[in-house]
Amino acid sequence: MWADNETAEDLFGFRIHSDLVCELILDPSVLPVTIGVFGDWGGGKSSIMQMLNADLEALEKENGIATLYFNGWLFEGYDDAKAALLGSILTSLRDHETFGSQLKESAIKLLKRVDYMRGAKILFSGALAGGVAAATGGAGLAAVPAIMGAAFSGAGDKALDAAKESVSGDEEAEAGEVLSDIRQFRDDFAKMLAASDIQTLVVIIDDLDRCSPERIIENLEAIKLFLNVPNTAFVIGADRRIISQAVAWRYRETLPKLDLSVSDGSERLVEDYLEKLIQIPYSLPKLSPSEIETYLTLLFCKRHMSPEEFARVLEASESQRATDRHQSFAQTQVLEIMGGDCSRELSESMQMGSMIAEQITDVLQGNPRQVKRFLNAFFLRRKLATVAKLEDVLDEVLVKLMLLEYSAPKLFQSLFKSMNGESGDIPFIADYEAIVAEENRVEELPAEWKPYIRWLSYEPKLTNVDLRNYMWVTRDRLRSTMSSTVMVPTVVRNTLKLLLSELGDTEGRKQVGALQPDELEILFNLLENHAQQRPGEMKAFKALIDISEANPSYVPAFSALIERLPKSDLAPALGVTLGTLSKKGTPLGLWGKTCIDQYKLGRSKFEKAFTKASK
Repeated sequence: MWADNETAEDLFGFRIHSDLVCELILDPSVLPVTIGVFGDWGGGKSSIMQMLNADLEALEKENGIATLYFNGWLFEGYDDAKAALLGSILTSLRDHETFGSQLKESAIKLLKRVDYMRGAKILFSGALAGGVAAATGGAGLAAVPAIMGAAFSGAGDKALDAAKESVSGDEEAEAGEVLSDIRQFRDDFAKMLAASDIQTLVVIIDDLDRCSPERIIENLEAIKLFLNVPNTAFVIGADRRIISQAVAWRYRETLPKLDLSVSDGSERLVEDYLEKLIQIPYSLPKLSPSEIETYLTLLFCKRHMSPEEFARVLEASESQRATDRHQSFAQTQVLEIMGGDCSRELSESMQMGSMIAEQITDVLQGNPRQVKRFLNAFFLRRKLATVAKLEDVLDEVLVKLMLLEYSAPKLFQSLFKSMNGESGDIPFIADYEAIVAEENRVEELPAEWKPYIRWLSYEPKLTNVDLRNYMWVTRDRLRSTMSSTVMVPTVVRNTLKLLLSELGDTEGRKQVGALQPDELEILFNLLENHAQQRPGEMKAFKALIDISEANPSYVPAFSALIERLPKSDLAPALGVTLGTLSKKGTPLGLWGKTCIDQYKLGRSKFEKAFTKASK
């Protein structure tokens, strides 16, 4: 088993990304800069941030680098996240082992300034804060279009004029005072660093995407407004989709009111905002099949070798990457390093890794965290088979079934329900594998199976295979083994929040299309639970209908949900929607047609509305 934690140990070849970011930071001509390290949940962002932090700390004394590492989640509980971030940075500088004595007096004074600004509510966001952000070059989206337009014009004076136009009288004077306070703080912060031996201040903020939209924006604006001074670098680790959602959510009341000349003006404005706050976006790539195979090999070696032996293997894999990034580091290389001396368990694991690397890459989208969780779940089931003395369970068959169970649980359930209890085979699998073997016949597959043509083509084939023992060890629910509520990807939580909100459901439906297959499955399950708890509300059902229309494999699960809920609890609007859909030739529409006869004699408002709408 493997721990699911970020690490500075590079098992998947991402040090090259950490090295690149480090090189940028060490280039004085680039500073000041804010770098966004963007990647999906579980894609390796935190590991890269740990590597970067370790490398920069090693250069601290020699190169005059002060490195501060924060988890963005730490600032979530504060009413004023800007003050929390500023205070945390100043406290860390004051107490820094190398540079703290030089900074102590100035840092204490600035900490008092933060307390003053917090008390005076200078740090809070709003229309005034938006004008301040624009006027100081921060380009924060304001609460009025005029300020936003000026902010993105790039002209500080124009932005200031726009800010003043948005207020009047005493408010204008107050805006001037706020601007003065912010400028003075930033000047004093710059002087404090210049008077020290710090050549470069690096602030690493990880997991920012775990914060609420308000806290995300406040942290980014604090960096731009108060801390963007010479010789500073801020590195933000986040899912870009979450940051974009936070901008759209924060300014949801303003964006629809803008008179923009292009159809995607709101999206362009969001992108402009991000470009102002994050100068260098760097998106992490997904792992390729050869990289997944290398990752699997190293995970297996770490599990079965002594620390000393594994250190030799890891060093050899890093050397190979330096000369050839396309070749996998697999069993052949490990045996060569170990002089052919490997345990039977390790050899068998590496052989399996070689066979399943491409399949795992396809299904798990090259995501390191999901790969590790999948392997943990696999070995739990493998141990169960051993304890139960099921000697004919082959690893490659179990892995193939688990990949379908993970990516399409409803289809996996259809395998289980169709399995012959006497022979253990699944009759329709033989037909589907024969169809896939001939390219000109793929249209014969049912709609819900067409997205899984590659899975059907994977070796080993399941035709005439006795799957009873495999189904026995998969009785636990794979997703509950691999995930938990607290580990739901942030992008899924945010999308769910939008879909169920009063103002953000339209934006939420846009975000659904950007989800990865595993993320979509988690979202569907969460919506399904919400619909069961609140069957009279429409928002969850609307989202479930959208997902089922776009992804036919979800139609059986959606239909089962409707069938098991009391019809008297369902909203008439849902009946109208499904009745209208029954006129379409989509899989969901065809299911709707079969329901007309079932519901036409019903007495609930839902059933009556459904039948009426279908006529």
